[in-house]
Amino acid sequence: MSFFKDLKSLVREDADSPTLESAVNEKNPMFVYVKMPVDLDPMDRDERFAEPLQEALERENLGAVTGGGSMEPPPDELGEEHVFSGIDVNIFHAGKGLVLLRNELIRLNAPPGTSLLYELNGQELEEPIYPANIH
Repeated sequence: MSFFKDLKSLVREDADSPTLESAVNEKNPMFVYVKMPVDLDPMDRDERFAEPLQEALERENLGAVTGGGSMEPPPDELGEEHVFSGIDVNIFHAGKGLVLLRNELIRLNAPPGTSLLYELNGQELEEPIYPANIH
């Protein structure tokens, strides 16, 4: 199972159910994981990122922050360990919601390497919030 499918299972989503862009709405939200390559204290993560994201999502009626945490996956091929923090988000409109998340994370000075992980139309995606030549 992939990292993203494991995440979906942890948040009680059907890991094998594809998210179709045409079906994303308030009753059938799209799960997005905001992956930040830093180990943030839960209060810092909430104050700096989760709460402002929640306010922006509510203001535009585009989704809700549903959780978060820190994770230490198994070491990579070189034996290096990478700890990261994440925020779980449900989006009610795929296109507009992803744009809002990306813009707000940039505005909030999310650390370089922050990315959005999601599954859409049967394809798992991990998109950096910053263009490759910025930050």
